[in-house]
Amino acid sequence: MLKISYEDIKRKIKEEKGVSDAEIEEKVKQKLDQLSGLISREGAAHIVANELGVKIFPDPQKKRYKIKEIMSGLRGVEVVGRIVKKYETRTFNKDGREGKVASILLGDETGVLRVVLWDENHIKQVEEMKENDIIKIINSYAKENQGFREVHLGNRSEIILNPEGENIEAIKQVRDFSQKKIEELQVGDMVKVLGTVVQVFEPRFYEACPQCNRKVTPEGEKTICAEHGAVISKHIPILNILFDDGTDNIRVVCFRDTVAKALNQTEEEIQKYRENPAEFETAKNELQGKHLMITGRVTKNEMFDRLEFVAQDLTTVDPKTLVAEAKTI
Repeated sequence: MLKISYEDIKRKIKEEKGVSDAEIEEKVKQKLDQLSGLISREGAAHIVANELGVKIFPDPQKKRYKIKEIMSGLRGVEVVGRIVKKYETRTFNKDGREGKVASILLGDETGVLRVVLWDENHIKQVEEMKENDIIKIINSYAKENQGFREVHLGNRSEIILNPEGENIEAIKQVRDFSQKKIEELQVGDMVKVLGTVVQVFEPRFYEACPQCNRKVTPEGEKTICAEHGAVISKHIPILNILFDDGTDNIRVVCFRDTVAKALNQTEEEIQKYRENPAEFETAKNELQGKHLMITGRVTKNEMFDRLEFVAQDLTTVDPKTLVAEAKTI
């Protein structure tokens, strides 16, 4: 099923019609009022786009896409891009058997996104490639992960290195995040925020598929992943912190690697808090008061009607940097 976020609909309207954020928001609000809340905000945005003559969904017959055109739910995707970054291959355990998963950051003149590889032959191919190599990916599928679009390769996908007749000039670094103050944040922003941890909440854990990290469903004695079937689940940590930069504060949600970075612990060490939450007190006190630069995406928690920041990366910063930034506020 094709899925496009509210922010992506707004982006398409702005790109094609030059309409401002404020105008789009007002038009969406009018549609919501007219239909007495019978449709979602995304539904209202679709109506606005249609009235303005903006085509949201791609041609179903189309297979070749630019990166900015790719949306969750597309299958049979063909895309050409330059390898911007290669990430370390990691292992996972499924039904008692170990496997590997690798990923790269792929870019073209319209943007960048993460490409995930599960097949061992594809992983070997990519491990032999270099950053800046141009590749063509054939027959992949797109999905969303923590608000970010990704392209995944299955065993029927293909990777062609330096395909003939293909060239990528400048790469649009849409993930070269700009920095913002917390008071300036808006839903959909992909930015860096510099500030201080003022409160740390006890970590929670959810059972997830070891391959795709999506929540699994218990069925009798088995745990089932919607994509990978019966799996031996693993426990994924979620850590919430309250982050303040002097202009405002925001709840930051950390998953997996960012939890490990925030606590300066390995994933194995973090698992002990699942059985013994009282042991978290020391780690909590060490994290509270730390100065961090956090990179991520702003989302809206509809249940609590508040903005939240989903962390994609974070680093500890020198307090002097924070003081220098504060002087510019």
